[in-house]
Amino acid sequence: MQAVILAGGVGSRLGNHSNGLPKCVVEFGGRPLIHHQLRTLADNGVGPVLIVAGYQAAAVRAAIGSRAEYLVNDRYEETNSLYSFWLARDWIKGPFVLLNCDLLFHPDILIRILGKEGNVLAYDSTASNGLEQTKVAIRKNRVVDLGKDLPVTSARGESLGLIKFDAEGARAVLAQADELIKGGNEKSWVTEAVRFCCSQIPIIGVNVAGSPWVELDYPHDLEEARKEVWPEICKSRSRKLARWIRIRWAAFCVLAMALVCAGWFANSYVGPASLDWVTVNLPAAEKVMLNAANPPRKWWIVKRDQPVTAEVDGGRSLRVETRTIQASQDQISAKCVCEIAVDNKPSQWVIVSGTPDPTVTLPGFVIGERARVQFGLPPGPHVLRLATIAGTCDRVLVRVWQVD
Repeated sequence: MQAVILAGGVGSRLGNHSNGLPKCVVEFGGRPLIHHQLRTLADNGVGPVLIVAGYQAAAVRAAIGSRAEYLVNDRYEETNSLYSFWLARDWIKGPFVLLNCDLLFHPDILIRILGKEGNVLAYDSTASNGLEQTKVAIRKNRVVDLGKDLPVTSARGESLGLIKFDAEGARAVLAQADELIKGGNEKSWVTEAVRFCCSQIPIIGVNVAGSPWVELDYPHDLEEARKEVWPEICKSRSRKLARWIRIRWAAFCVLAMALVCAGWFANSYVGPASLDWVTVNLPAAEKVMLNAANPPRKWWIVKRDQPVTAEVDGGRSLRVETRTIQASQDQISAKCVCEIAVDNKPSQWVIVSGTPDPTVTLPGFVIGERARVQFGLPPGPHVLRLATIAGTCDRVLVRVWQVD
């Protein structure tokens, strides 16, 4: 889902409190306001984002960097937000979020907006008395009118300037903006286009009363933002970070326990060698002979993405041994996971280490230590499949034993 942030205004009502800079670059927590908007959008999967700038566009662009795309309303002094929105008409390709650059809001507000289907407008039922406020009329949860000129007696709250449009809504509001601009309404607010759409498409109103937010229009708004709204946003982020750290450590502990249990389970199947064990032939794999203190033994090479199979008889124990085979000492840190499947169903996994085994040799190669797993099979014929499914080794040595 795309997003359009309107950032073309001068923000003259803030006076010297913004140091003459655009409202979207006023800092909170050491970062421009627009950074917090972009972070909230990105955290909730909204993007790409287009910033429509105007007044001091270079300062806005410097603050944005590569975080978003960029467009300039060169006529910002003689137009208004409707014209800035109209300039984005070719960039918008479908569902999108529309918001004003001077809105500092709690991330939960966006989450609530995105959680609703269709076209959704955020409003606050506790604020609707100011002449400069964009007031909203709601009937059965649907926005039926909005505007600064809406009578207070008809208003159910104030619009935050945060609206989500689905594909149908995007087409409708863009068409209305185009019609208004071509009709000479370049100085209108973007809410006029939304206002005309209320009778054409359903726009659901979501009451966010109680959630921290503020629109930076006047100096007292800036004071409220820094003393009340921003601290609440910081608390929320701290709680989420702490919760994420706890979840991460819990997941780490569970994983560690699972690995310990898996290692214990695998080792419990490893039994001593017996003269009653015989080697199972792997006809599709390349065979090599390893030199050792004992007489040379046959091993088979299993390559990555080239599993090998063998027919075995059930009703008796089966043992699978594996080793890494590397071309040089530089690769001794390699590890891999071998999957053992019986009748096309995964049955066992063996983690094979690249630690060299000095007791065995193969000219031109470094052979890793042996890993093995032992298990039983139900009576009857079975198909055993061996495959390398993960790790940094391209191939492993495998030997299969079965009780005679």
